[in-house]
Amino acid sequence: MKVLSFVMLATLTSISLTAMSGEFGNRCTTGLTKGVVVNSDCAINETFKGNTLCFGNADAKQAFLDSKDKQQFVDKAAAFYPKVLDGSAK
Repeated sequence: MKVLSFVMLATLTSISLTAMSGEFGNRCTTGLTKGVVVNSDCAINETFKGNTLCFGNADAKQAFLDSKDKQQFVDKAAAFYPKVLDGSAK
C-alpha cells in the first residue's frame, strides 16, 4: 500500500509540475492576442512547435485551435507579452 501511495503521489506531482511550465509565464495565449492579461495554471494547454501554450479556459484553447494561422496567433501574443513584463499592460 505504501508503494502504491508513493507512485500515485509521484505521478500527481509530475503532472502538477508539467502543468506549471508554459510560455508567456503561464498567461493565457488567447488573452495576450487580445491585449488582455489572464493568468493561468496552465492546466488547459496545447503544445505548438515544442512550446506549451497555456489557456485560461477551453474556449480560449479552441480559439487557438480554430485559428487558420497558428504561428501568427502566437506571434501576436508574443508581441504583447513585453508589455506584461514591463508593467504597461492593463
